[in-house]
Amino acid sequence: YSKNMGNQPSAPPTPDPAVLNDDYVWPENLYVEVRDMASISFLVYTFAYLTDVAREFGLEGMEINDEGRIGMPTRDLPRSFSPGEVIAIIENNLDTLKSRYQTFFEGQAYELLIEKLKILQEKEEKAGISRSLTLEEYDDRHQKHDLVYGMTKDDVQKRITVVFRGTENELAFKSNWLSNAAFLKKEYDLPKVLEENNVVDSLRLHSGFGKYVFDFTFDEDDPVTWRKYDEIVEDVKLLLQNYPDYKVYVTGHSLGGALSTIVGLYLACDPDIPKPVSIINFAAPRVGGRNFLHASRWLERKKWLRVLRVVNDGDSIAAMPMTNYHHIGFQLRLFDGVGKEPKLSYPSAKETYGQYVGRLWDNSVGKTLNLRYDHGAYRERVDKDMLFLIKHDFNKLYDDNELTGFYTEDAEEAEASQERV
Repeated sequence: YSKNMGNQPSAPPTPDPAVLNDDYVWPENLYVEVRDMASISFLVYTFAYLTDVAREFGLEGMEINDEGRIGMPTRDLPRSFSPGEVIAIIENNLDTLKSRYQTFFEGQAYELLIEKLKILQEKEEKAGISRSLTLEEYDDRHQKHDLVYGMTKDDVQKRITVVFRGTENELAFKSNWLSNAAFLKKEYDLPKVLEENNVVDSLRLHSGFGKYVFDFTFDEDDPVTWRKYDEIVEDVKLLLQNYPDYKVYVTGHSLGGALSTIVGLYLACDPDIPKPVSIINFAAPRVGGRNFLHASRWLERKKWLRVLRVVNDGDSIAAMPMTNYHHIGFQLRLFDGVGKEPKLSYPSAKETYGQYVGRLWDNSVGKTLNLRYDHGAYRERVDKDMLFLIKHDFNKLYDDNELTGFYTEDAEEAEASQERV
């Protein structure tokens, strides 16, 4: 299971002193971070249904302009929505929403949706800061061809979150599944910092996911060479101009998880983005080869990137694709029922062959085969395992040598030679 990597750094990177000395106040435990990202990742699907119905039938409280962009009729910030405003739009247009998406706007699904929105609303009210939680950007105008993403601002945790919508069978079935199935790898831009530090000599990514991120946009007003990634970075930096002391998170579910993995790593390489960038996603498939893994580990050791993938045991989407692909960052595996604690793992530079094989099996299609394509219940399992998660701190996980293997005497030699899943 070893193979000489070549073109690897001669020594582990030195953690960035600016990050080590940063006085940013992180969330108090892992549960808070995972819970918040889970809420954002799944609510982005709901907003897609709202905008679809608004374009087709019109919705009270949500205007669509001639360019297909979303607006609020009573405010100067044309595309900013608070949890309370989203609740009002849903409740004031419930019959119209049911006529188009009955499954999502009645019964248990509807009750859970309103419950999660009200939790966010209560968080905002408790903070005592006006409009402290808002959706600042949402782009789904070309979803038949483009990825769909939104951006949220959280004045309580002082963060900007880029959220990618996952596979959507109702609105973008063909393009989403064609991208999922395009599993051959293609070489994409190598960030300058990885090249200059001799971390890797190339980055090859899942061609379907990479195309979504790095393909040209479909907006007629954009420059002909303008890529979706360029648009996302521009949006992030515009928000950071107003909130320069905020951190950047990237999240998503399923396809959205894959896109968040790619974009998060590239953002961590951008010198203008505050460090570290945090990726917390759900049911994310693999997106890159072993160079992508080594690039991620280098950025994590540099303290420029934090990665946590949350997977439900039995969710086969997170096990795809397998051959010559590698997962990155910490994995938090959640189990059904009570009595079995979540399992944390990391593609460590010091793991034994037996540990490697065990991790390979845990993340294999054979172990997780699920013909029902059911990868729900993430939010429920996160809440179920709250007591486990509040015992952990995301940043301190990187200090756990038993997990990461970062601090063994031979870590750099092992890291330069191992091929990991």
